[in-house]
Amino acid sequence: MTNREIAEIMDRIADILEIKEDNPFKIRAYRKAARSICHLDEDINYLYKLNRISEIPGVGKAVKSKIEELLEKGNCEYYDKLLLDVPSGVLEMLSIPGIGHKTVKLIYEELGINNIDDLLKAAQNKEIRKIPGVGGKTEYNIKKGIDLLKKRTGKVTLGLALPLAEDFLDHIKESRAVQRACIVGSVRRGKSLVGDIDILVAANDYSRVYQKVSTYKSVRSISSKDSKHIKGKLIYQIDFEIIIVDPDDYFYSLVWTTGSKEHRNALFKGINPAEFSRVESEKDVFRKLGLNYIPPELREDQGEIEKASNNQLPKLVQENNLKGDLHVHSDWSDGAHKINEVVDVAKTMNYSYIAITDHSKSLPISGGLNEERLSAQGKVIDGLNKNQKDFQILRGIEVDILKDGQLDFSDDVLKNLDVVVASVHSNFKLEGEKQTQRIIRAIKNEHVDIIGHLTGRLLNRRSAYELDIDKVLEAAADNKIILEINSHPDRLDIDEVIAKKARDYGIKIAINSDAHHKEDLRLVKYGVINARRGWLEAENIVNTWDKEALLDYLNK
Repeated sequence: MTNREIAEIMDRIADILEIKEDNPFKIRAYRKAARSICHLDEDINYLYKLNRISEIPGVGKAVKSKIEELLEKGNCEYYDKLLLDVPSGVLEMLSIPGIGHKTVKLIYEELGINNIDDLLKAAQNKEIRKIPGVGGKTEYNIKKGIDLLKKRTGKVTLGLALPLAEDFLDHIKESRAVQRACIVGSVRRGKSLVGDIDILVAANDYSRVYQKVSTYKSVRSISSKDSKHIKGKLIYQIDFEIIIVDPDDYFYSLVWTTGSKEHRNALFKGINPAEFSRVESEKDVFRKLGLNYIPPELREDQGEIEKASNNQLPKLVQENNLKGDLHVHSDWSDGAHKINEVVDVAKTMNYSYIAITDHSKSLPISGGLNEERLSAQGKVIDGLNKNQKDFQILRGIEVDILKDGQLDFSDDVLKNLDVVVASVHSNFKLEGEKQTQRIIRAIKNEHVDIIGHLTGRLLNRRSAYELDIDKVLEAAADNKIILEINSHPDRLDIDEVIAKKARDYGIKIAINSDAHHKEDLRLVKYGVINARRGWLEAENIVNTWDKEALLDYLNK
């Protein structure tokens, strides 16, 4: 079994335990194990042969035995028994945007529904609202969620598509027949959800390109092939297309195949492609069009062509502009690593600060900190800072925004912290005006610095909750609140549209990892892509500033 397959089973075990309302510590253990296995550089089968499964962060004796059983037998008796209580079809219901474990549990126990098709029928027949504690709004959300799920079929997150595309590209470039190659299409533009992986190849020998593509380890099928295209499916049922062009036409084709349909039609309207033969770079293509170079992330026909013609394009933020991370978890709550281990990775990224922002007490399933543990953590951080050179660990918290907009800690606790990230983790289905006022109340708290993952969306799993975004942005601007771009590719929240709007309001942004594993710190690459799609420059991003400027802004 692969690392991903093992990790998915660990997550499914955690889901079943959560539906069964089992021990929160046990649930958290399986979640941690799943996350750690996903981040492994080595093949888990190799670690098993070396008897090193127990070295995986978060893997204790009980979890270790389940992993070893899966690797030895291909199945796990404990998991199979759990599926007798909670069938796999019930777990699939969790993929419906906006439907959580408690709702799924009620539906299964009250109506015996164990698959999405029957769930939709029950919602259409108004049977869901009859369940005590559920109601008509949940029934509506189920129908809406299933509709969204069906519309998203075939699309995957950038976090899944981009690493696969990069690996595929590296494989293709190994062929001597390939003179140039690049990822193109929606993946290169950095869209949060993509339908396929497109790669442009400059080559004269189609047969050798085909031979190389067909030997890629993750190709599952090839549906069509000719001298210009190779199409098929990769693992996870992701469609791919290899576009083969004459080397002289490569850079024109690179611009053509990268931009959205609307962008390229506007860009090349009335233009003869033959005029661009033998250009030596993408910049030359734009130069011949009388334009400044337009970064791939902006090629969506959203005003970028006019800006490029008037020398008004923004100088987009880059990953190497970041000097720190203001939303990081440790093993004090539901993170997988000790604070010093997270710091070691941050230093390899040339950071000069990170904020440890573990969960607050209202999230027991995440090991949230109460006042005493937060105080104890602060003393540990102070001790670690004594041994740092040119690096500072900031004391922080990800404090829960409660249903009425109050915070999980008092002002007396929050005022002593360097960074306060306030986030919603519950009551996602509040009516829009109530949800809006809930967040605005948190924004008005003088100790809140950052609003985390503002809209609560989980791509392909949960829609953003109802909010009046303009009212929230007005409040954030008035109170000098920073909005987070949460870099996890399942979130990318705020999205590029809100990010661009926030910039226009003068609101500052933090590109944070929300890391729960030390290697998650590197997820900021996706946050930077998202920020670039939102037209953001380094000056718009507070964690591109040095520590002194950042702390001065936070203290104001």
